[in-house]
Amino acid sequence: MNEKHLALYMGYAFSHGINVQHLLAPGELTVPYVVYWDNGTPTPVPYPAATQHEAVANSRSAREQTVGGSGWSSGREGTITQNDGTKLDILLIEGWVPGLDVPLEMFVYYRTQPFRLIHGFMWKEHAQARKEGQSFMTDFKRGILMQPFGQRCMEDIENAERVQFVR
Repeated sequence: MNEKHLALYMGYAFSHGINVQHLLAPGELTVPYVVYWDNGTPTPVPYPAATQHEAVANSRSAREQTVGGSGWSSGREGTITQNDGTKLDILLIEGWVPGLDVPLEMFVYYRTQPFRLIHGFMWKEHAQARKEGQSFMTDFKRGILMQPFGQRCMEDIENAERVQFVR
């Protein structure tokens, strides 16, 4: 399993998702997308549908049928219900490379109108991935900066709203 590729691919998909957030009109949702990778070349493909549920199902189905290439990364919106019942928007990023049993998942909270990231990255535990956390994040950042709008994405990360936890 090539962890450098996995991190790069996920950083690229994250940056793509952040850029889309800046382009959306109020009330619009991000169309789920998959970035297919072949020898370092990304091919982003959106999966629009009549409903967000159908679009997510279509993108998952397409990922599962991927043959060849050096992996994929994907992104979509979602919500997470907090303990108090309120819902927070998230951007969910997944990535897969050959040799990985299941995709690696991460999400980040954000606010709309105006767009702003909240806190930092939340990574799902994974038995095979992110063994060298600092090295992984260096390659993740390289993936972000592959995008023409990568520097703006880095600024969004740096300006993320800090969370104050109440005890």
